[in-house]
Amino acid sequence: MTKLFDYQKDGVKQIEKFDGRVLLADEMGLGKTIQALYYHKRNKKGTTVVICPASVKYNWAREASIHIGEHAEILEGRKPPTREVLQKNKFIILNYEIVGGWIEYLKKLKPDILILDECHYVKNRKAKRTKCVKQLAKLCPHVLALSGTPLTNRPSELWTVLNMICPKTFKSFMPYAMKYCDAKRNAWGWEFKGHKNLGELHDILRSTCMIRRKKKDVLKDLPEKSRYVIPVELLDRKEYDEAENDLISWLSKYSKQKASAAQRAERLVKMGYLKRLAGESKVDSVIEWIERFLYETDEKLVVFGIHKNVMEKLKSKFPNSVSIDGSTKSKDRQLNVDKFQKDSKTRLFFGNIQAAGVGLTLTASSTVLFAELGWTPSEHSQAEDRIHRIGQTNVSTCYYMIGINTIEEKLSDIIQSKQDILSATLDGGKIEGDLNIYDQLQKEILR
Repeated sequence: MTKLFDYQKDGVKQIEKFDGRVLLADEMGLGKTIQALYYHKRNKKGTTVVICPASVKYNWAREASIHIGEHAEILEGRKPPTREVLQKNKFIILNYEIVGGWIEYLKKLKPDILILDECHYVKNRKAKRTKCVKQLAKLCPHVLALSGTPLTNRPSELWTVLNMICPKTFKSFMPYAMKYCDAKRNAWGWEFKGHKNLGELHDILRSTCMIRRKKKDVLKDLPEKSRYVIPVELLDRKEYDEAENDLISWLSKYSKQKASAAQRAERLVKMGYLKRLAGESKVDSVIEWIERFLYETDEKLVVFGIHKNVMEKLKSKFPNSVSIDGSTKSKDRQLNVDKFQKDSKTRLFFGNIQAAGVGLTLTASSTVLFAELGWTPSEHSQAEDRIHRIGQTNVSTCYYMIGINTIEEKLSDIIQSKQDILSATLDGGKIEGDLNIYDQLQKEILR
């Protein structure tokens, strides 16, 4: 099992103190997932169900495997198949969009622990998904709600979660709304868009169910640099698989022959095409992750990618961002960097790894997201260092979004074997025999 940081150990103890009915509201990047997994491992008696956004289902499964050595069952489809697919004492993951079709099936399992990741997905009291989740929550002795933004300017949106966690304290909506939501009646009925007595509400949450730590509060426990892999499904799996099959056929034909320079060049082009397809098919997941980051934090974010088409789609979704790629004029490079560094409203920087991964100072951010992978460890190391403040206490968090069952997974494993890119600080030097990466990648593809 993965060793927890001290504040994470304290978090698990606090969850147990609240008897597993908790709003775990640590800031993004502090490990809400691993704390929930440890609670599950230490207190498992029956089935644990995780309900989360679709984009992080596979991340939950990966984290369960890595941190607690447990296999997870990932549910797909709008409703269960006719055959029996689940058994008791399982770790089950599904997304909010399909929970309605699976609710009766899950209720029969009588789960012991229910984990609601990004619990603001059930903020609407009248939504069908919220009503289904509430049905399941009533059956579960332990309910863990995870959110990096527990208390916004609209406390009304938090009530459904609080009601699931602490139904005795938060029994009905109207008394809560009158006291904390500045409820007002107009010609069309009641509205609950306001807020009041937030200090009192915060104190009640702290004493009854909420665990909340910010990054600045636990800096002493954190390593200088942390890396996380985010596995995601491709949007267009069919197109990718067809391209991969063509590549495998081509590689099989030439792999037994003496590799000429021309064949090596063509091989790289074909592998690059697969990388581009993987990048394009992840764009929606990248956008969703960025939106969540901007919603959950008040920090800035640096996003690196490779292909122009991918980066253009991302930039068009976030018009208040700045960017640097190979086409950016010299005079505009520093202007864009300065705007990111100094303008509080400019929270996003998009950069091509080759064009923006070296020589820039982007220390207004402490978080970097790689929407795509380069070819070598040094590229990523140098890009990560754009957010590092030399001589200052600084914690850098680096996320890598990897397409499941794609060339990116294979490439990531190879790069990691070269210089443990995802869990240790890289030296940033030139790796020995870069071309060997392509040779190893070919072997993995043909395996």
